[in-house]
Amino acid sequence: MRSLVRCALLAVTVGIGGCASGERTDEFTAADTDAIRQRSQQLPAAYNAKQIDAIVELYADNSVFMPPNAPLLRGREPLREFYQDLIARTTNLRLETDDVAGHGPLAYETGTYWLGYQDGGVRDRGKYVFVWRKMADTWRTEKTIWSSDLPPVPDKAK
Repeated sequence: MRSLVRCALLAVTVGIGGCASGERTDEFTAADTDAIRQRSQQLPAAYNAKQIDAIVELYADNSVFMPPNAPLLRGREPLREFYQDLIARTTNLRLETDDVAGHGPLAYETGTYWLGYQDGGVRDRGKYVFVWRKMADTWRTEKTIWSSDLPPVPDKAK
């Protein structure tokens, strides 16, 4: 019986000690929120400067990208092609972050966007969700989805 009590006390002591020591990895801090907001604003800056490599660098290698009126894209290379085509047709991307929250290495960001088209007359606006993951101390977009508040722009080539 005495051995059982000693084992129980040892288990409780080790358990409590394990909980009390070490750095918490599940904290999501104000610094994380600020880092995500800063990274998020790198997207329109790179987009408007037509810097495809800088855009793609914001995304994780295993990113999932869900644009409106288009198939799902996985990985960075399809993103590169998507952004090259989109930049050729559009201009002046703006993002406005509404909310950033997270837990540990995962976070989400919601907001609104505005985008102009090269023809000058058409604009788009809508909302987006980014899912961010902290990888090697850098926040990268892992999932992206957005939807327009407007009907799709007709394709003039048809």
